[in-house]
Amino acid sequence: MKKILISACLILLFSTSFAQQDGSSTTKVDLSYFITHTREELINKLVDMPFGINSDDPVDKILNKIKIYLLAFTPEPGYSDDIYAKEANMQALKSVMQGGYGIGAVLIDQNGKIIASAHNSQIQKRRSDLHAEMTLLTNFEKSFKSRKYMDSYVYKPGMIVFSSAEPCPMCFIRIITTGCNTKYCTPGPEDGMVSRINYLPAYWKELAMERTVELGDCSPEMQKLAHLLFYSYLLDNRGPQ
Repeated sequence: MKKILISACLILLFSTSFAQQDGSSTTKVDLSYFITHTREELINKLVDMPFGINSDDPVDKILNKIKIYLLAFTPEPGYSDDIYAKEANMQALKSVMQGGYGIGAVLIDQNGKIIASAHNSQIQKRRSDLHAEMTLLTNFEKSFKSRKYMDSYVYKPGMIVFSSAEPCPMCFIRIITTGCNTKYCTPGPEDGMVSRINYLPAYWKELAMERTVELGDCSPEMQKLAHLLFYSYLLDNRGPQ
């Protein structure tokens, strides 16, 4: 009963969040899909996807089948952000295959071109701050080409950080501080900050409202995959115990 109540509250929270954002930001997947708490639930969802995964496949085989599918995936013309979702998910999968958490992010310039990409490296590098978005922005700001796109620490107008999953509080604040807009492939997870903009202190909420912050226009396949990659740590219970 407790689990049902928690799930219902999360669905209501997600729904309220989308109502606050741009009207075009919608998910084609039932919001209840984006709640996964156990390995069994994760496996069942993976088996239902067109990856060819069997419930008794070992972890390395599961990840290899996802990789084959993702490499062959052709972004759908009807979903304007699928090209970014694919690359963000590729980055997320790269992290998972390294033993890390399944989150990836890309930086998009004013012309819609991907100019940088990164993935979560917390486990791999034993660094609490190395979320995908944090790594993306830090690495980019250290690069020579960043001079073309930045004025001091603020990015030029029209740039977007596209994440495979809804950014956490730390990453979301970092993104809006840079002046970049925020897009993401899958709603949630349960610590997503976009769903909780109203809980920010007044200054940060006002700053967030000055940016474009929305769920990407992504196909159901990419949205589901981004969610499953985020929760892939359930496959082998990786991370702090």
